[in-house]
Amino acid sequence: MPSHIATKITYFNSIPVIPEKKSIMSRLGHSRPSNVLGLKDAALIDETIGLGLALCRNQGAAGRFGIKSQTVGSVVLNDGVSLESRQLAKMLQKSDGIILMAGSAGPEITSRITSEMENGNSAAAVILDAVASVSADMILDWIMDLFNKMLQKEGRRLTRHRYSPGFGDLALDNQAVIFRLLDLERLHLSLSDSMMLSPEKSVLAIAGTERIKAE
Repeated sequence: MPSHIATKITYFNSIPVIPEKKSIMSRLGHSRPSNVLGLKDAALIDETIGLGLALCRNQGAAGRFGIKSQTVGSVVLNDGVSLESRQLAKMLQKSDGIILMAGSAGPEITSRITSEMENGNSAAAVILDAVASVSADMILDWIMDLFNKMLQKEGRRLTRHRYSPGFGDLALDNQAVIFRLLDLERLHLSLSDSMMLSPEKSVLAIAGTERIKAE
């Protein structure tokens, strides 16, 4: 990212992603709907998935940040923020900038998951949980696709993979860094003292921007 480009955070209040049923079933660990969680009525499963999709309020945010310096164990952004992770640094070794992103399936579906659990409907809760989890991941896919299209005009692209706090050696504390830099309170997200996001089905991630080498 050229240093003269100012950081701009983009907020997406309605992201049009709809997970396919097979992706939700895969998240549940089942290839056939007839054996999900002991439920034999496929119609009930379809109804629960449909309910989950209706309850999702998919939203997100993303911002582009320049990299000031890198070592084998850290990446320092232009504003001085340091991300300490050997694995992240390795992923970004060819990058000149990063994209910070956030995605959330919204509060309605997480509230319904809690309600189903409290009422003893654990099967419904698990299916709704899968719908929300797949939706949140798809939001990040959608954001990455959007930025890749914009970066092509600069002869750049995103790294194939993204990295999230709490995975590998990137400490969960980095949730607070991304939360602050993206000002996620604008999306009515919150972060607990234990670095847990609310609504629960919300995810944060980092991807690198790199130049496309001529073939």
